[in-house]
Amino acid sequence: MNPEMIALMVFFLIALAMTGSFILIFPITRRLGQFLEYRMSTKGRIEDQERMDLLLKAVGSLRDDVARLAERQEFTERLLEKPRSPEGPK
Repeated sequence: MNPEMIALMVFFLIALAMTGSFILIFPITRRLGQFLEYRMSTKGRIEDQERMDLLLKAVGSLRDDVARLAERQEFTERLLEKPRSPEGPK
C-alpha cells in the first residue's frame, strides 16, 4: 500500500471516531448541564445549606470532645509528673 492511502485512511478513521464520540457524548453533556442547573437552583442550595449546618454542628461537637480529652490528658500528665514518695502509706 502506498503511504498516501494509509494517511488518508487514518484521517478518515480519526474523523469518524470524533464524529461518533460527539454523537455519543452530546446527550450525556446535556443531561449533566440539566443536573448542574438543578444543583444551582434555590432548592439545591437549601439542601446544601441544611447539610452544611449539620456538618458545622458535628464539627462543633467534635471540637468540644477534643477539648475535654485534652483537659483530661493534661490532668493525667500532671499527676504522673508529681514525684511519688518513697515511703508507702502507714
